[in-house]
Amino acid sequence: MQFFLRNKELSDPAIIVNSCLEFLFNRITDDLDREGYSWNKPWGVKRFESIVLAKFILDYSFEKIAEGQLAEEDKTGYYDLSDTSFSNMFNSEFSPVGMNFDDMQEGIREKVDEYFKIRQEYHRPPECYYQIYMLITGSQSREEYEEEIKKKTVGLEFMRNNENFATMVKQYEIQINQMNQKVAAFDLADIMLPHMFRSARQKLKTINIKKIKVLSKKLAKKEIKK
Repeated sequence: MQFFLRNKELSDPAIIVNSCLEFLFNRITDDLDREGYSWNKPWGVKRFESIVLAKFILDYSFEKIAEGQLAEEDKTGYYDLSDTSFSNMFNSEFSPVGMNFDDMQEGIREKVDEYFKIRQEYHRPPECYYQIYMLITGSQSREEYEEEIKKKTVGLEFMRNNENFATMVKQYEIQINQMNQKVAAFDLADIMLPHMFRSARQKLKTINIKKIKVLSKKLAKKEIKK
């Protein structure tokens, strides 16, 4: 009996989708909460951004797996499962603080669409991951930080050699250090994000495509009867 239950779990779309979303949600949150990201936002904000990003990675990874196997109309079954898992997980996490999916769904979908646009416009790493990281955190670009570091480093050298500006040296050193940390955060994102995409594809690869087709047809019949 355990053998058959295990096989069901390995291929059942509903179980796989929910498990993958939960994994991504928790792992992304844990990673973004590291000090190395210098992202000074409350836990709730990080949790919110993490679940939205998890939804995108889940759906994007499914699209890659289903490519050439499912027509667009045959994907509705998957998205019904994905949206249901997401809304349930979102409400479980955020309803205690007065947030629910129905009120937030438009903004969430817009942000997920933005992630998809990034992957369409920026195909190659690390830039695609940098852009995703910037959308998550609202960060400036890596190039902007690096340019600012160069300017402030020149200014710092001038101040060190001029007694009139000696009191500003410490302030500039702190600012340069903070910006160096923000640059380093891009390297962390370039490690974390590819890992999340690989993990999602690995978890979704056993999904039963035939069951997705069957579910899509059932949903289509329901729509016709309405």
